[in-house]
Amino acid sequence: MADVAVWGRVPPPIGGMAVHLQRLLPYLDRTGISVQMYSVGRRTPHHPLVRQVSDHKLIWFLGLLFGPCEPVHYVFSDNTWSRFAAALLATIRRVNVVLRIGGESLANTLRSHRVLDRYLTRLAIQNVTVVIGVNEAICELALLNGARRVLHIPGFIAPSSTPEVLPPEVATFLHVDDGPVLLASGEIQGSGDSDLYGAYALIDLLECLPHVRLIYFAYCITLGEDKQLQLATEIRRRGLERRYLLFRSDAELFPVMRHCDLLIRPTLSDGDANSVREALHVGLPVVASDCVKRPEGVVTFQTGNLDELKNAVIEVLNNQEKHRKHVRALKGPNNAKPVVALFNELLNRTDAAAVD
Repeated sequence: MADVAVWGRVPPPIGGMAVHLQRLLPYLDRTGISVQMYSVGRRTPHHPLVRQVSDHKLIWFLGLLFGPCEPVHYVFSDNTWSRFAAALLATIRRVNVVLRIGGESLANTLRSHRVLDRYLTRLAIQNVTVVIGVNEAICELALLNGARRVLHIPGFIAPSSTPEVLPPEVATFLHVDDGPVLLASGEIQGSGDSDLYGAYALIDLLECLPHVRLIYFAYCITLGEDKQLQLATEIRRRGLERRYLLFRSDAELFPVMRHCDLLIRPTLSDGDANSVREALHVGLPVVASDCVKRPEGVVTFQTGNLDELKNAVIEVLNNQEKHRKHVRALKGPNNAKPVVALFNELLNRTDAAAVD
């Protein structure tokens, strides 16, 4: 039986929580904390460290309630029923449940018209052992709704290695022309949906800045072919196919960041955004919307304001060395350390070695 059960998985597909877990695992291994991962969401590719339970979640959960059960559960799911099930496990089996919350899932559920969803979410928040919020607003909301213990721990963990291999399509785009290259990432919404990650807003930005190019990493986590096709069609209609690279990938951003001039995060809402902290770690300047509190060193603009976005990008590109120097001087915390320390505490390992 493992020490920690993780209700989540490592990539693929790429996603903030999956990358967080992938980079956390070596720290847990060095500290002697064993892990069993359970994929409780949509069916995902086979991985030797992950048990796929999405097709028989009820049977799996009943097994946890009445059979052998790991002493600590690290829960990533933003599904209301999964969160409630984790709290039920904490209450009935008296195991330690750590609920990690990112994005706006908690706020959206608590604003929902679905009374049962709101009720179950509050029960979950109140009955898990610890809530980890990736930003301060999530932590405050959890406390307001009765959480017993709340920790603010951003999701970004620096990679232990620095792969330099670029996807061929990206390498070609980088070397085929001159001019500053912006980097963005996220999912793509349909043409009738809100432009959550700013994929369409960035088309407008390129029209305002004819000397700038953009690489947009469209992650495959929930990306449909029709949404990608809609965006690609709009890029061609505007005549920007040589300046806007829409790259569908499960590759990490880390290697590409070293070859770009600016990371841009024009989201309408956000959690903490690992990509923002990763860019700062690399020494890459960042321009991001002010929809949430951003880390020190990020240049922000009013959410949804194209003029402010354009002006912020121009200012950073015109003063790039100043911004790079400022970002390189920043020292971010090792966010793996408090997670490992929490697990050791919950496992009653008072003599465990500290994380480097």
